[in-house]
Amino acid sequence: MMLAIDIGNTLAKAALFDGNTLVESVSFETDKPELLFNLLASRKIPSTTLIAFVKTVPEVFIQKLSAITKVILLDCNTPLPFRIAYRTPETLGPDRIAAVAAAYNKFSDRNVLVIDMGTCITYDFLKDDGVYLGGAISPGINMRFAAMKQFTSKLPQVDILYPVSLIGQTTMESMQSGVMNGVQGEIDALIAQYEGIYKDLTVLIGGGDNNYFDKKFRINIFAVSNLVLEGLKVIMDFNEIR
Repeated sequence: MMLAIDIGNTLAKAALFDGNTLVESVSFETDKPELLFNLLASRKIPSTTLIAFVKTVPEVFIQKLSAITKVILLDCNTPLPFRIAYRTPETLGPDRIAAVAAAYNKFSDRNVLVIDMGTCITYDFLKDDGVYLGGAISPGINMRFAAMKQFTSKLPQVDILYPVSLIGQTTMESMQSGVMNGVQGEIDALIAQYEGIYKDLTVLIGGGDNNYFDKKFRINIFAVSNLVLEGLKVIMDFNEIR
């Protein structure tokens, strides 16, 4: 058994793997990991745990995990099945590294654009020779809504609504149209730019907000619900056989 943990800004997700099978997963607030330890108490103890983290992992959390399993904190120095050509690898988010690992495992001989729709929307490009070049980062859906409320005096807080009309007929509808149609347009435009350079482009999309869009883009894409967790498993397997 292996345990993969993706720790985000507010939420974390963990998955237990038995071989290549995802046996069970659990989501929990980053600062409240009791659900994870309840899951572990009812399962065979994992031999290895790999953690991708956006925010600092509480030391007590690491200590408690280390008491029962080998814990690895993923960073750019962790042995990987692909090569990183990013100019500042020390600033590269572990979640982005894991997402690229999942793409490499699925399409190691293709040019792949990996889109992860979380707090931020990340775009990561893996060449067909197994070299990760970099990508882009833009605000996620909730961040865009929150920014409009925070940086204006009268715009309200708006919840995600999809599908939306192109022409909003109230202020809330206009905000929803701007954010949701804007995100879809942004992603379509970036895909088109990559396609202009790499004709055989494959696109993977994951993250919590991908379900709003995965059937709306102008080309076929591969939607992966546990993109980062799958990538963590790939990296653990790679380190096991080295």
